[in-house]
Amino acid sequence: MIEVCAAVVRRADGRVLVARRTRPAALAGLWEFPGGKLEDGEDGATCLRREIAEELDLSIEVGAALGASEQGPEAGAALRLVAYAARPEAGAGAPRLVDGTHDSLRWVDADELRALDLAPLDVPLVAPALRFLDDPDAHLR
Repeated sequence: MIEVCAAVVRRADGRVLVARRTRPAALAGLWEFPGGKLEDGEDGATCLRREIAEELDLSIEVGAALGASEQGPEAGAALRLVAYAARPEAGAGAPRLVDGTHDSLRWVDADELRALDLAPLDVPLVAPALRFLDDPDAHLR
């Protein structure tokens, strides 16, 4: 099973960051909470700080795990995606597209998040993300 982490990055105004994938072909055009695969010896927070900096040039603080979803090997690879509460670090600039993984970034509110065409593994994470949007202090200290 491949372990993957996603950051539900919430701004002070209550909007959350989503990114539209360019690859692989099966996910191109779908929106997701940004993140990536854990490397050897990494925990979720370390992985997300590295991945978000590499892909979006954004420094983040990572809080508690919000939820997880899984995909079986019949879909091509067995994956487990864990979403974590996050926020931009104080003084962080705006995220920007860096490495071609995504072609668009948006800060969305709860209604917009519910309406997005999300990657399959991200769909089950919407409910825990919405709880985080409603009560950020419960997940970030």
